Formats: sequence, structure tokens, C-alpha cells
Amino acid sequence: MSNHMTAIGFNVHSAEDFEEVAEYAYETGESIETARGIYLLAQAGSGIEIWLQMNTENQVIGLNPHYFGSSRFQVKLTDEIIRSEGSELDGTFHVWAEFDGETEESDSYPFVFEMPNRAVYGDVQLPRSVTIQLTAFAHELSVFDNEEQFHEFQQHEEVKFAAEAFIPTGLFVEEGEPGSMAMFTGQVLQSAWITNEYTGTSFHWALVRTLGGEIDVVADRETLDEEIPVGGIVSGTFWLSAKIIEE
Repeated sequence: MSNHMTAIGFNVHSAEDFEEVAEYAYETGESIETARGIYLLAQAGSGIEIWLQMNTENQVIGLNPHYFGSSRFQVKLTDEIIRSEGSELDGTFHVWAEFDGETEESDSYPFVFEMPNRAVYGDVQLPRSVTIQLTAFAHELSVFDNEEQFHEFQQHEEVKFAAEAFIPTGLFVEEGEPGSMAMFTGQVLQSAWITNEYTGTSFHWALVRTLGGEIDVVADRETLDEEIPVGGIVSGTFWLSAKIIEE
């Protein structure tokens, strides 16, 4: 079954598998100390990252995956969301997409993402405009060879989407906390199969241009077992993880 770990080549399907990845991060990860605790950053090649969390008493309290790709996305951080079940080393932000440094355009939209290295930044004054590297872990993913094929696929649908569209589905909750989920479509600028150096398992990567900016998309073979063509269109639902890019 697909999950955020399998999307970047870690074969995690049980608690034992999860513990094995945590042990790998503990043994090989680079220690990053913060006021809230310690991250151990383990890398498995080509941007694949695992962020193991340890509190100030050196107890493991969490683990998050990330893929550090080449996307760059301009956003304005507007609010920090404190998860009721998260650890002190987790991070979640509500943002608005910025177009040419502005958020006033009619196409601007809000969304939420998780940040695997939140505590590195200490106190963050809000609102604040930043550049992020944004990765979308695919839950569902469809691929079309070109825009014409994409529009033809939608011809009998009541609601039709543009080739570049972004819907922050994680914000559509009546109760509880907003989620870091989105549905979007976009054009494929680059794509490749990437192999996790720790497991030897390959997965999809694509750099996708959507409304507002570029996003790195990752997906395992169970989610999609076909090529992602450059110049094609992707459409799907995704979990969002991002890191601030220091200027």
C-alpha cells in the first residue's frame, strides 16, 4: 500500500519497517540541534530525506519524510498551525501563494504545508514572504501526454479544470484542523526515475508547473507505473511538505 515513505523509495508497510527506517536515520543522520530538540537528517541520495526527531531528553518522538528537489515557490506565511497530536519538532504553516511578489491578485490562493525542519528557524514573525521548496507526495496521480488529451478526458465532466490549477482541499474541513492536502494539475517540466540508495527501490519524480509556481512531485510505482512525459499534464491529490529556502 502506498504511503509517504514509499513515495520516496522506503519500503515501509508495517511498524517494523518504520522502526528500521528510524534506526537507519539514527545511525547515519546528521545531528541538527535546536532549542526544542534534535533532528537527525538522514539522506538516501538525490534529495531523499528522513528527519528523525529527538526531544531534549534524547528520546525519539517522531519521523518525517521529505524530498528536496528543485522547485521554487513564492508564498506569504500567514499563520502557524499547532497540531494537537504533533510533536514540538513538527511544523505546519498556512500560507498564500504569491504572484510576482504579491498576494492581491485574483488567482492567489491559500494552502497548508508541513515543514520537516520547523524548529531550525526558532520564532518566526508573521506575516512573512519567503521562497519555499515544495514537494507533493502523490496519493492519486493521473498522467496525460499533452494538454489536448487532458481536456479530452474531461469533456464529459461537469466540473472541468485548467491545465494549471490548484485546489487546497485540506482547508475544506468543517471541524478539526486543516490538512496539508491539495488537488492540482500542472505541466511537467522535468521527470525521472530516482533510486533510493538505501533500499534500491525506484520512484517517480517530476518538476511540475502549476498555478502560482513549481512543485516537486514524487510517487511510488503502485500509485503510477508508467512514464511521466515531459510536456505532459499531471493531475492528482497530494500531501504537501516544504522547506524554506534561505536567500
